Amino acid sequence: MNRASLHNMYFIAVLCPEELNQKLLQYKLWMKQQFGCVVAMKSPAHITIIPPFWMCDKNANELLQTFLSFYSDVNEIEITLKGFSHFGKRVLYVNVVKNTVLEELQQQAEDYFVRSVTNQIKKDVRPFHPHVTIATRDIAPSSFFCAWDIFSIKQFEENFLTQKISLLKLSQGKWNVIAEQNWSDYKD
Repeated sequence: MNRASLHNMYFIAVLCPEELNQKLLQYKLWMKQQFGCVVAMKSPAHITIIPPFWMCDKNANELLQTFLSFYSDVNEIEITLKGFSHFGKRVLYVNVVKNTVLEELQQQAEDYFVRSVTNQIKKDVRPFHPHVTIATRDIAPSSFFCAWDIFSIKQFEENFLTQKISLLKLSQGKWNVIAEQNWSDYKD
């Protein structure tokens, strides 16, 4: 029996509002048409808070209950997306402007989920670098340079407010939202 038959992959994110998701989808579609990039199209536009992790099927309900119990004391966050950047030649993304409130939310979420979902969610050793992916993993180095020539001079700036995180599950090759949580629902 393979791992996928007993486990599923999940991650936790701040989703971009649907109108912004549709704008960013146009960039993903362009990358698909020009360079065959499809991996980033498998999820809605988002900022990853807890990176993908495996969870045994028998613990899925416990994960959901833990997720729905998450609370943060940070206020509504205004997120600004501005310009494009990249990680090496493998990831092209929209920048998230430095935001200490978003960083605090991520730290609180990581502390909570690492403590609550032991053995499945581990502390990320990489520093938190919020971004919204346009292309990832399936872009050839030669294609990357062509794409970067275009995106490096392209202007993009959008803002949105959020007070919600989402739990996504990989199902049939696509990331689907299975739960959403307003992180301050339990405030007095």
